[in-house]
Amino acid sequence: MHIQPVRSLLASAFLMLTACGSALSVSPSSAPTVAVSTQQSALEVAQQPCGFRFSRTDLPHYTSGGSTGSALYASNGSGLAVGDLTGDGQPDLVFGNIIGTVTVYVNEGNFVFTPIPTTLTDVRSLAIVDADGDGTRELYATRRFAPPIVGRLSDGEFSYEPIPNVYSAFYAMGWQDLNRDGVLDVVFGTYDNEQLQQQGLIFQTRGGGGVFVYTQMKAGFTPQRLNQAAQALAIAFPDLDQDGRIDLLVGNDFNEPDAAWTITDQGYTPVAPFAQTTENTMSLDYVDYDNNGIFDLYATDMKPYDQNVATMARWLPAMVKLTRPLTADDPQYTENTLQTWDGSRWQNRAYDLQLDATGWSWSAKFADLDNNGWQDLYVVNGMKATDLLSYLPSNELAEDDMLFVTDNSERYELVDRGISQTGSGRAATMADLDNDGDLDVVVNPIDGAAQLYRNELCQTGSIAVTLVDPTSANRDAVGAIVTVAANQHRLTRSIQVSSGYLSGQPTTAHFGLGNTQAIERITITWPDGKQSEVTGITANTHYTITRKDAP
Repeated sequence: MHIQPVRSLLASAFLMLTACGSALSVSPSSAPTVAVSTQQSALEVAQQPCGFRFSRTDLPHYTSGGSTGSALYASNGSGLAVGDLTGDGQPDLVFGNIIGTVTVYVNEGNFVFTPIPTTLTDVRSLAIVDADGDGTRELYATRRFAPPIVGRLSDGEFSYEPIPNVYSAFYAMGWQDLNRDGVLDVVFGTYDNEQLQQQGLIFQTRGGGGVFVYTQMKAGFTPQRLNQAAQALAIAFPDLDQDGRIDLLVGNDFNEPDAAWTITDQGYTPVAPFAQTTENTMSLDYVDYDNNGIFDLYATDMKPYDQNVATMARWLPAMVKLTRPLTADDPQYTENTLQTWDGSRWQNRAYDLQLDATGWSWSAKFADLDNNGWQDLYVVNGMKATDLLSYLPSNELAEDDMLFVTDNSERYELVDRGISQTGSGRAATMADLDNDGDLDVVVNPIDGAAQLYRNELCQTGSIAVTLVDPTSANRDAVGAIVTVAANQHRLTRSIQVSSGYLSGQPTTAHFGLGNTQAIERITITWPDGKQSEVTGITANTHYTITRKDAP
């Protein structure tokens, strides 16, 4: 049954309580080509009888928002990042914290992780990035009431230093080569309500917040302020006008309209590309969910999956405080959106696929978790806040996380598979942590232990692709597009260092192949628009593809 928008449900709820995506064939491209070299290694695919389920492990790291329970805005939680910090080819884990300290877990292989304690605390967003192009990845973190910081790992210990020329406190963070000069830049967004709560008028007299682009130059980062206010929880880099160049989207909380800009060589132009948006944008995922070669955009908000009396009784008091009446000229709705490009404009398909309501949703990611060639959707849910939810036991709106699986992108089925547990997750991402060809899931909740979900798939086909670009300072080719052609289908991924909500992700792209063993080619569109092609591809292999042309 289709669920109406939450705002239209509030009045009726109050009365109740008082009484297959089409696949495209691969066509040749006229883009300039560049040579590559390829290394490959086998994925250690399990052969024993097993199935599509996850086994959970809780790590000792505990993210805390307060000694007596989290209140707004600490209840928003802290981020996580997954990426290779040690340079051994295995993804390591970093879990943020609010009251406690950040923990780094070094991946020793076979799902064994060695903790490295840190002194870093009061963290929001995390990302593992080789921002300076020296071949070593650093840990970048935004902090609630202090400027962002960069941490470098050496001899098992982290040292920290400020990011040059970045002096304000920020919440959301996104990395991309925005001006196509081969060097990564960073976008920061403030969370103004939290700053006003902490600093009052001092925040405004010091200039307030907003969205800032920091372009990386030889002498450090040069800022450009794009607007004067933000409630930024998520940042993405979609191609909003389909001109082949990435643009900028900032997802805002608290009824603040999302902010979008198209990017050209002349600068940033504000636009409003969507007829309908989320009202309180928590998460953004830029993904080709239907395998048609065109990227889509999924955003989460707060909307109950069920609308029975018991559910609405738990939701209604908080929603009355946080939402506002719907007006005819307001494009914002308290529900998830799935923006798809129809050839001339963006359309919201969340209703069609019944993905508009997933609960009080935070990080949401599409990924092919069962390796059938189609990307599934995983959403972490729930809310805990001593002030907002004081009327509920333990001040918590407890909800199950949700896994939606598909075999054609036209119908999604809600399943458990051992991963749909109640834990008040905030940040979440996917990565192949044990090199067995399937994606595992990492979650950082609030007031809870870090969660690892090991994927128990076996005897399935997949490939992994890692890009290396030694010809530029963007060595991990962040922003590149990787397309795998198999059986006239295009499986397309974008190389990113973060997506969802406060969640850093590895730059290795994963492709489930289903029963397909014959793969025609891998095509790479590098961040500067040039292309490379690799043939002779076999399943269950990790390919490292290195660009060889002159800078």
